[in-house]
Amino acid sequence: MGFNVHIKNNVIYTTEVSNSFSNVYIKVRKKEQRILSDIEVVLLPHLGSKEWRLRKKSTNRFLAYLTSKKTSQKILDIGCGNGWFSNAMAQVSEKNKVTGLDINIEELEQAARVFKKENLQFIYADIFKVEEKFDQHYDIITLNASIQYFPDLEILFNILKTFLRSDGEIHIIDSPFYDSNQLTEAKKRTSHYYTQLGFPDMTNLYFHHSKDDISEFKKLYTSKKSLIRKLLGRKDSPFSWYCYTSI
Repeated sequence: MGFNVHIKNNVIYTTEVSNSFSNVYIKVRKKEQRILSDIEVVLLPHLGSKEWRLRKKSTNRFLAYLTSKKTSQKILDIGCGNGWFSNAMAQVSEKNKVTGLDINIEELEQAARVFKKENLQFIYADIFKVEEKFDQHYDIITLNASIQYFPDLEILFNILKTFLRSDGEIHIIDSPFYDSNQLTEAKKRTSHYYTQLGFPDMTNLYFHHSKDDISEFKKLYTSKKSLIRKLLGRKDSPFSWYCYTSI
């Protein structure tokens, strides 16, 4: 029996709801004091914290790239959260159609409440259950600081590739990737962090990926590591920007 698509609080529901991830995720974000008010969300990425100063730079790079596109774009923003990045892309051109997708109802409803544009919509969807609906539908797919919540990138990318139109693109922004010999220590740091925070279950919902997992992607921006940059304090994103283009 099929699922009936419906709208609630301006969020479009396309698959059955599951809270197994979002219940833990929201508790963690609240403990970290990283749940933002509507007023703060509107200001993103222009908040004054160090994190957002860096993310503002990576955002501006991508928006400049998007602005350079000569034709209108259909864009899918996966893991859109409170919708700030989806909104930023929708502002580039009214001709672009942006869909913000997540499985976190609390943040999706905030996104739909705060950002109201004709060319922007927010949907709840399990992307592994919407293949036919999204088949060859998008020019650009973005994963902005969300890749770490997917356990198997081969499965993920195989699905996302079917969503792309000819010459479509997948962009990964502000996301960590590791050399293979760094993975064990990275996992230990994450486990220690979430255990100390009081949410050891989150360790099983946060995944570390090797640079080998994105061998099909090219770098559009490379994080520069140098002694001078370290001494002066980091002035730009520590994460590279990766892009895959379909044939």
